[in-house]
Amino acid sequence: MLLENPVDWKIVQIQLPASKKNQIISPYQQIVSAIDKFLRDHGGAELTEDLRSDIPRRWERHGDLVMIDACFQNPFWGQYGDDIWRLIAEVLSCDRLAQKGSIASNGYRTPSVRLLLGQDGWVEHVDNGIRYTYDVTKCMFSAGNVTEKLRVSRFHCENETVVDLYAGIGYFTLPYLVHARADRLHACEWNPDAVEALRKNLRLNGVEDRCVVHFGDNRQLCPKDVADRVNLGLIPSSEPGWETACAALKGCSGGILHIHGNVETGKSTPKSCMNDCDESENVKCSNNRTENEIDSMKVSERNLTNSTDKCSSNCSKCSDLSAKTQPNSTKEIWRDWSLGVSSKIRVILERLHTPHIWQTKVLHIEHVKSYAPHIDHLVVDIECRPVPG
Repeated sequence: MLLENPVDWKIVQIQLPASKKNQIISPYQQIVSAIDKFLRDHGGAELTEDLRSDIPRRWERHGDLVMIDACFQNPFWGQYGDDIWRLIAEVLSCDRLAQKGSIASNGYRTPSVRLLLGQDGWVEHVDNGIRYTYDVTKCMFSAGNVTEKLRVSRFHCENETVVDLYAGIGYFTLPYLVHARADRLHACEWNPDAVEALRKNLRLNGVEDRCVVHFGDNRQLCPKDVADRVNLGLIPSSEPGWETACAALKGCSGGILHIHGNVETGKSTPKSCMNDCDESENVKCSNNRTENEIDSMKVSERNLTNSTDKCSSNCSKCSDLSAKTQPNSTKEIWRDWSLGVSSKIRVILERLHTPHIWQTKVLHIEHVKSYAPHIDHLVVDIECRPVPG
């Protein structure tokens, strides 16, 4: 049935409101907008694409201090002095501002950090219930070692004396004292700025009475014949401290070494004949990130040989092993590195304690993190015991 009075109609387009997600302005966009307005209010300079690319997109927050990446490198910004820093601090809601560069290769791993706004760079960080304070312009906090610090916290070190050869600001010293309950700890550190932070951290956590700080070169100051356990938390290699660590172990009973190192996994390396000289219990990687790949590995099925003669690189077996056997997986490379470290440790122990014979055993291999492509940061736990007789 047709209508006698047809209705006029037309299509109307309605602009729907933007989603909440699209309405959110990121901190970076807020900084860009604030700087653009600032420039227009101070002479009308244009915020070009080159200048935009010089504005920070990433930063770290440490309480009321924000540390921005290397940026504002263009000489253009220099004409505005601290006004730019105050503007950034206002947008990011902080009182102090710092800018970081690369880590100095001066033996202290001093961070290249410049304080842009504020009186000092001291910050406080809480990690696993432990309080750390340090000056960001002089020391760094190794957040990437969190899995190893948690593992150390689960140790049972009651009635034990521990030596931390590379204490820093207390990355491992404090977990040993606060959570693992070490009876006594000797902390060795040669960076004066780290030692200042370490002493403050010991007081902050109420454990200063159980720790002796040795300020200087651990090769000269580390006590000998005292330790049930030694921590060697230095990468890429802690080998310069192996002899010092072995000398620190109790000569009558030995102990455990926790040896850090960076291991290259990108290419195959020949197995050393040292692999024939060590035994180990089942070694398990407890880091969840690699546990599916490495559930449990048998390091060696041969019994430990007390004689070090078979470990000589000139032995007749060495060339055969190098030619015939190549590690073909990451876990085998980890295993071979650990066995090599264990063999070297035993040689050092027997040289220091001649004519006594020592046994070394790989107890555990921990994958801390991927340090770089094809380079893994590992910790190997090695039990070292003198052979009775």
